[in-house]
Amino acid sequence: MKLSIIIPVYQVEPYIRPCVESVFLQGMDDGDFEVILVDDGTLDDSFARIADIVAQHANVTIHRQANQGISVARNAGLQKAAGEYVLFIDSDDLLVPHSLPPLLADACTAKPDILYAEFVKLSDAQIPDYHIEQTAYRSTAESAHQLFVHHFNPRECFVWRALYRRQFLMDSGLRFIPGIYFEDVPFTVECYLKAGKCIRSPQTLYVYRQRRGSIVATIDNEKIRHFDIVIAKLWEFKKTMALTPLVEQKLMDTIFAIFSVEVWHIAHSDELLAQRKSIMADLKQRVPELRFTHGPKQRLISWAYRHMPSLYIKLKSF
Repeated sequence: MKLSIIIPVYQVEPYIRPCVESVFLQGMDDGDFEVILVDDGTLDDSFARIADIVAQHANVTIHRQANQGISVARNAGLQKAAGEYVLFIDSDDLLVPHSLPPLLADACTAKPDILYAEFVKLSDAQIPDYHIEQTAYRSTAESAHQLFVHHFNPRECFVWRALYRRQFLMDSGLRFIPGIYFEDVPFTVECYLKAGKCIRSPQTLYVYRQRRGSIVATIDNEKIRHFDIVIAKLWEFKKTMALTPLVEQKLMDTIFAIFSVEVWHIAHSDELLAQRKSIMADLKQRVPELRFTHGPKQRLISWAYRHMPSLYIKLKSF
């Protein structure tokens, strides 16, 4: 089997049908891929909405579990996957019609650890009328470290924009950290640090739905502290992996970007601003040696974080 598509399902009744339909608008033979729907204890009628699709396709299976979050759901799907390659899809998003077959053909021919593609962001209102004109394209083979250094954007660190060779994930022990938000970040970064050959494609694979109520749109006191866990995990990579100076600098720039996003959210929320001292204390406890040194801006912010974090964030709020 060429491909396993893993879709966690939790409270997505309005979105799950278009998501699953988009998988079967790829023009692929059912024998070439499987769809693993992980029921993460959903309490709505998500599965009733797609019961007819499941009944029509023998390559769709449902794994049911108590609600444990998207990381555990993805890990469970990966454990059951049998495809040569794996694609993770969020159940409120969509695949671009007929985008997957040429990417999968490239992957099965060149055998990269990661095939990295493009995506578009669309609102609920835009999605019904969207049309993406795919043109002939040429993929580029690069090492994972080249791709990480030159093309990786930490603010677009999405696991669903790539095909992953399943054996690479299994051999490298790559899994999502259970129980946290922003789980894509450490997983994706670790993939690029450990992978070998990669392919970068300009093909648009994925539609990222921009909707109210998403995790990023509703940052609260619990979620903001998960940034600290992510930063601590990335810092652990810096300490434990043998990295070239360029790769280590890119990793540090990635940590700085995540730190900057955390500070922005704290500074622009009255609730989080009131908790800024305890949030920064949590980060300092997790990563006591955290420093940024790449250029004057990073050094200045690093000094402010170490010596007057509360005042620094307060000033950012203005």
